[in-house]
Amino acid sequence: MLERLKSNSKIFFLLTFFLKGLALYLFWVLLYEGWLINTKFVNSTLIRHLVDTNQVLLDFFGFTTFSNGETIGIDGSHGVFIGDPCNGLSLFALFTGFIIAFTGKIKYKIPFIILGILFIHLLNVVRIFALTLMSKYAPEVLDFNHKYTFTYFIYTIIFLLWMLWVKKYAQKE
Repeated sequence: MLERLKSNSKIFFLLTFFLKGLALYLFWVLLYEGWLINTKFVNSTLIRHLVDTNQVLLDFFGFTTFSNGETIGIDGSHGVFIGDPCNGLSLFALFTGFIIAFTGKIKYKIPFIILGILFIHLLNVVRIFALTLMSKYAPEVLDFNHKYTFTYFIYTIIFLLWMLWVKKYAQKE
């Protein structure tokens, strides 16, 4: 049966991709639920970086800001709370998992993953910056943009990064 699967390269590719993806997903769940969520180091470090970076950016643009742990805001607003689901870690894992599961040479995968994670993190900084402005100047649209606009935007960008990988780097020698 294995020989028959190998002879149909498309089915073998899809099955291999699916099994790698499933294995990576299970690895991620075990890593996150079993260790990362308990230590809180990675989550809290990412959140602290997002808060600090946005405070610097907002201050640079002349806003009077406040921060309190996981919250960043402009004076006169409630601010934006950055919880674990909003720090981008699961997006990093999703992006990385796809690149690892798909074909391609490791010498291209590693820099692509690193640059992709940095780009996704930068987009998250911009997202939180925009949400912080909304919390001050247009709080009525904050919830919608947080739940829908930015979610759609970031997943579209991740999909486009995947397509870039598939089209440009996956088969590169």
